[in-house]
Amino acid sequence: MTSLSCQPGITLATLRSLVTLLTNVMWDAQLHYKSNAFPNMLDWVLQSIRYFANRPDLQLVIRVHPAEVRGGLPSRQLVAEEIARAFPAVPPNVFVIPPEHHASTYALLAHSDCALIYNTKTGIEAASMGLPVIVAGEAWIRNKGLTIDAASREDYYRILDRLPGPDRMPESSIARARKYAYHFFFRRMIPVDQVEPTGTQPQFKVNISTLDDLRPGCSTGLDVVCEGILNGTPFIYPAEYLMS
Repeated sequence: MTSLSCQPGITLATLRSLVTLLTNVMWDAQLHYKSNAFPNMLDWVLQSIRYFANRPDLQLVIRVHPAEVRGGLPSRQLVAEEIARAFPAVPPNVFVIPPEHHASTYALLAHSDCALIYNTKTGIEAASMGLPVIVAGEAWIRNKGLTIDAASREDYYRILDRLPGPDRMPESSIARARKYAYHFFFRRMIPVDQVEPTGTQPQFKVNISTLDDLRPGCSTGLDVVCEGILNGTPFIYPAEYLMS
């Protein structure tokens, strides 16, 4: 593994294994996902730091979610502040990348040997890169046969005890992970032409001139949504046909 500079004055050492922990925005993790191995995301983060403090053979990098400060609804409870409150001095093999830092999460994952997630959708992308992913919360990638899913706190620690593990997922699993990523990001994310992002507040605006803009055939995505509501058809956008 080559050295990787993440913060001014901090260069990740070439230790045996680099493990990346990816957080969610705190309120998002609390509201939208149920808990599994830990009662909440913050407890998972803090307990993970305590575990890695006793594993000097491993290196933990915590990438705090950029949407904490750059999202449409910035968080008032910041993970980095909670970590600093619990650990005035973090263990020497633990590094925290704050949300405002412009370090690429994907570049970090490319240098990593394993990813730890609680809820984040980035687990889908990490698995698509062939990176082993350990799931401690309720995530979209959980229970797909592609990740290592912790059922309890004790189970999570047993999984971590097996690190460092294989460098990459099997090629057959990577192919399945990429198929799921395509399904999730291109078929289940349904574009509706009549709604446009604004880049400010409010975040979206309705873009129609007349009621004819809402008629069947004007927007494939709107047709999928209406058919699903009216007739119970699957909410799946036919991206593989429209993008070919």
